[in-house]
Amino acid sequence: MSGTSFARRIAFGLGISVILAGQALAADVYRGNAKFTNAKGDRVSTPVTVSLDGATPDAERTTLVEKAKSDPASAKSALARQPQIGYIEAVDRRVPIRYAYVAPGGSGKIITVISDEALGYIGGDKSSAKPKEGFDLTYAQIQVDGTGQGRGEMAPACKVKWMESGAPAVDDYGKQVVWVDDVAKIAQP
Repeated sequence: MSGTSFARRIAFGLGISVILAGQALAADVYRGNAKFTNAKGDRVSTPVTVSLDGATPDAERTTLVEKAKSDPASAKSALARQPQIGYIEAVDRRVPIRYAYVAPGGSGKIITVISDEALGYIGGDKSSAKPKEGFDLTYAQIQVDGTGQGRGEMAPACKVKWMESGAPAVDDYGKQVVWVDDVAKIAQP
């Protein structure tokens, strides 16, 4: 094989690797509408985006869950030590995703994400809703079908304990379910 032919094959292989790596690193982005009752008793809706670069590796997830189960007060600090693997965004606030678990569900998947920061405190308008000690995480779970369409729920300020099964159990600041309707996977350019 000539040196030129070999160099072309190497260049071609590297080019394909870069293209495939770029595709593997593209985030899955889901948008939906969070619906809840505000302090005035009105039903309101706000757009929510979940952008996920990947899931927490099984070994890291197991270590994190075991640590948080043995010492529930350590959940926030254990999450904060995890790398950012995406974000949750609503209105003008974005929080990092530190935990993500993706499981098969129906014809699609169930995506559970947790941030080590609260997205917001539902209980009044943004300026009057006050934080409560310990309600400093964000939890979201969406279930989508094979086309990326679905529904979910979120707790924009919560505490999380892990059950024996390893599933998160949420204690929500707002004491109401925030439904996320009209979820759709957004095509990336």
